[in-house]
Amino acid sequence: MRLIEKIENLSFVEAIERLAQMTGVDLHYEQLSDADRAAHRRRARLVDAHREAAAYYHETLKRASEASDARAYLLQQRGFSKETLEQFQVGFSLPKWDALVTHLKGKGFAEQEIADAGLGARRQDGGLVDRFRGRVMFPIQDLTGGPVAFGARKMGNEDGPKYLNSAESPIYKKSQVLYALNRAKGEIVKTGRGLIVEGYTDVIALHQAGIQTAVATCGTALGLEHLRALQRFTQDVVLSLDADEAGGLAAERTYDQMIGDAQQMGVTLRVVVMPPGDDPADSVAKTGAEGFHALVEKAVPLLEFVLKREAARYSVGDAEVQARALTSGLRLLAKTDNSVIRREAGRLFSGWIRVDPDIIFVELEKTMRTGTTSRSGTGTILRRASGQVRLEREALRLALQQQRVVKARMEDVSTDFFSVPAHRTIWAALLKGTDPALLAETLEDDDARRIATQLAVEPVPLDGDIDDEAVERLAIAVFSRLKEFVLSREIEQLTPQLQRLNPVENPKEHDELFARLLELQRQKRELTQMGEGDE
Repeated sequence: MRLIEKIENLSFVEAIERLAQMTGVDLHYEQLSDADRAAHRRRARLVDAHREAAAYYHETLKRASEASDARAYLLQQRGFSKETLEQFQVGFSLPKWDALVTHLKGKGFAEQEIADAGLGARRQDGGLVDRFRGRVMFPIQDLTGGPVAFGARKMGNEDGPKYLNSAESPIYKKSQVLYALNRAKGEIVKTGRGLIVEGYTDVIALHQAGIQTAVATCGTALGLEHLRALQRFTQDVVLSLDADEAGGLAAERTYDQMIGDAQQMGVTLRVVVMPPGDDPADSVAKTGAEGFHALVEKAVPLLEFVLKREAARYSVGDAEVQARALTSGLRLLAKTDNSVIRREAGRLFSGWIRVDPDIIFVELEKTMRTGTTSRSGTGTILRRASGQVRLEREALRLALQQQRVVKARMEDVSTDFFSVPAHRTIWAALLKGTDPALLAETLEDDDARRIATQLAVEPVPLDGDIDDEAVERLAIAVFSRLKEFVLSREIEQLTPQLQRLNPVENPKEHDELFARLLELQRQKRELTQMGEGDE
């Protein structure tokens, strides 16, 4: 019993029920009311009806002439082996009105039981007909392996949806059940990761390829109860998405609706995007299990994925556009409680919208403290940031075109002075002594290479003749203003810290911080005087 509990991660009662099912033993529940006993018997009958239906559909797929197209679809088109179809008990429903109903009646099931199970539907005259006709049938099982519903794919050209799923019933709640979790749970526990894909055939293809951590929702969007079901086995959940807008929107919806609850449960949500035009079944067929595993290893945190989509919506240019992008990004960043993921995602987001990461973190702290984002505040900060970006480009332009004159002063300018990642990359290479004429060829980063090539030929903004003295004056002004921006950021970070300190309760810390702030302000005043009138 303990072994079953451990291997399948079941409660004690579930383990007993699972063992009874495996050995064919009928359980008798004590201390139940008559109503509870009746409900339990009814549930058992509905599961039995599904078990009989699944066996019937599977035999139909194997033997019926009407199932030839379905067999061709599954065996040739989808590439499933007969053993895989047997394992998942994939079947076929005959294109007849009452084939299953007649079969189940012959096995002793009453019409009302068939209707309650969702396997039959009432006609207007009160008669009972099959719910599923002319479809490939995918049995959906609960955690103990009991069949509780079906997913059904249309094969012919008849009217109706491509996929039809069982309606909810006393034994099936689609918001709580994940397809193949009963098969995948052991491997999920072993590997520490669960993979959620979109379709039944994706799950089957992945399991056949040896990737047995795959599960799927059953014709519904991923919900909180699905995560709770997975949480019993892992805290690392990867969402597989198609490389289209629908997949992206689904990820955004999941983040907006579930990230807070997921974090409270301790579940980390990550995203892996399939190659364009491929679903997971296509991908694993092309690359094999090893290639698919490598793809899943590249999964990124859900926050990072939705932030990148958000950044792509803005054609970053002036400060107002950056302000709108930042406001949207702050809303998303503030939703996550994981500081490590939040900081890394914020750093990446800063590069995507070309905003100093320190600005993002300062604004994020305000947003999380107040619960709101300030459009006017971000606009003001970003107008200043826009000026800094222009200065960074000017510093790079001087270093690329006039290094002989400005090289000595470059040593006082740290890469930390630069807010744009590509700018930092270029400056770091120049400080290492890379020849400006060869710089673009040595840079691996595409953005850095593009910017370096552009700045190497843009004219330096000096009127009249460009002599060494004029270049040096410009360099002093530009480098001083860059340092001023750095000091301003540090002052902005320290000021709220000082305001939160009580000088009576923390006199030493308060005085040290106050002295540091005064020193920064003094340095800033000196630099302002040096660079006054130049930007």
